[in-house]
Amino acid sequence: MRVEREVARFMDEHLYCQPIFSRHDRTDDKDEQLKGSDIILSIPTLDIKDAIVDEKAMCNYYYMPKSLPTFALELSFYKNDNERIEGWLTDLNKVTEYYMLIWFHAKTYDFKAEDITWLEYALVSRKKILDYLDKECNLSIENLRKVDDFIRENVTEKGAVGKDSNKDYWFFYSPQLGERPINLVIRKKLYLKLADLHGEFTL
Repeated sequence: MRVEREVARFMDEHLYCQPIFSRHDRTDDKDEQLKGSDIILSIPTLDIKDAIVDEKAMCNYYYMPKSLPTFALELSFYKNDNERIEGWLTDLNKVTEYYMLIWFHAKTYDFKAEDITWLEYALVSRKKILDYLDKECNLSIENLRKVDDFIRENVTEKGAVGKDSNKDYWFFYSPQLGERPINLVIRKKLYLKLADLHGEFTL
């Protein structure tokens, strides 16, 4: 949470303060964040009005000299060791309309916003992602859930599932972690193709 707050502060100080945003109101209430809302954005030039945005930063890779060519979307995980929770991509109870995907580099582990040396962002519609997966990959929400079930029932080791150099996506299972998450990994080039807004800061 501390890391996410520092990334959010960087975004407030460098991106959301720019004139293209006519509204940038953070939803700091915990209940709203659990519903999938970090900030409400309006960008008149892009016909985006009062959009509910969930910021997703690659906080575990802050040390990378350049951004990873992918971003992972959560399909499911376990809570309290036995309660399976649907991930934020396919959870229809989430109110998220857009994801603000964030790749960044910071100088130190215990960093603050001022320690971020570069940051790349992409504002991508959740609907565009789901529509692409459904129409181009035959991965409707229902089919994503079926794949999630299949992996949990048949895969026992950490690693990529269904990875192919000709595809823009694959699955990744991490049973060694307490939450045992399954993610859908998508290449960054596809996100940038779908993005409404994309940019980078180098400080």
